[in-house]
Amino acid sequence: MSVEHNLISKTVLVVASLVAVVSLGTNASASDTATQINDVNQKISDTQKLVSESQTKLSKLQDQQYSDSVEIASLTKNINARRSHLAEQARSAQQNDTGSLIEFLTDSKSFSDAIDRVATVATMVQANSQTLQEQKSDQEKVAADKKQVDESVTAQKKASEKLRNDMADLAVQKIQLKVKKAKEDDAKKQAEEALAAAQKAAAAVKAAKSSAEANSALATATKAVTTASSGSSSTTTSNTAATSSNTSSTTTNNSATVTQTAYSTTAASSNVDTSSVVAAALSLTKLNIPYVWGGGSLSGMDCSGLTAYVYSKFGVSLPHNTVSQEGYVTYEAVSQAQPGDLLFWGGKGSSYHVAIYIGNGQYVHAPRTGETVKVGTISGYTPSFAGRLK
Repeated sequence: MSVEHNLISKTVLVVASLVAVVSLGTNASASDTATQINDVNQKISDTQKLVSESQTKLSKLQDQQYSDSVEIASLTKNINARRSHLAEQARSAQQNDTGSLIEFLTDSKSFSDAIDRVATVATMVQANSQTLQEQKSDQEKVAADKKQVDESVTAQKKASEKLRNDMADLAVQKIQLKVKKAKEDDAKKQAEEALAAAQKAAAAVKAAKSSAEANSALATATKAVTTASSGSSSTTTSNTAATSSNTSSTTTNNSATVTQTAYSTTAASSNVDTSSVVAAALSLTKLNIPYVWGGGSLSGMDCSGLTAYVYSKFGVSLPHNTVSQEGYVTYEAVSQAQPGDLLFWGGKGSSYHVAIYIGNGQYVHAPRTGETVKVGTISGYTPSFAGRLK
């Protein structure tokens, strides 16, 4: 009986040791996964900061696009005016009695008159030459400005796209880790239940008064340890296919995941009273609000800050970025714009300026540094397309 008792005691110790190992292993696994989730959350936070910085740079470049486009329009107007002036000078040079510049020079009434006419022609030729050179310089400046800004915007868009892809990958990793953590938690629960059953069975082995009772209790304890050892493995195996399916689904929809992560905003509503929107926008033009890059308050605002500010008064939360605001509208032709619609300058998906249309060919916007919120006209500076809140 002493030998049997010692065997039972040793078995109890083995049972307890195995259960302890299983429990510690499960706890360590869960702890590792929790650490990995925290690491991914930190990476998401860091990447989100980079996304915000990238959006800030892109917005600044888009503001520069607006300023350059205004300057380009002005230069183009000057160039056209110079062309008209040159044409007028050419016509004037030939508007004499004989209709010929040569005859104009040779038809002088005296030597002094001939000298004066030669000087006049020389002055005109010199002026024309200077004007042509200025025109050429302006054209080169226009081309250089446009090329530089376009290249910068393209590069920044690529950087932003990479960051969005990084956010998508991190979002997938986070979901995978959460699924893994849930499984580990479930396995841990099973292990704890098995541990309790094993401890109960071990106690029954100690309390056994006969070999039959001891053997029965020992079998129960062994079964409990086996369950604790295999429960985590079987749970993980049975859910592998589901994990793969969830990962595939998440990867397929990663763009939507990133968008929701990066731009957590309230959906826009088309039920806003547009007349109130127009009135609110017009009221800002009377407050002498300066253009402040990145601003979105009465102390200063930029173009997208203005539109976001106005619509926030009616329960619509718009992101502080022209391209992001495009995602909240359905595109319309400028000719179809209605009061309250947004007007955009630039390409679809790459706009650089936005305003609120107030009707009658007018809009309210925050133009650029050095100016205040004011009314602009479509004929004065024509937007590329319009957008109606969804």
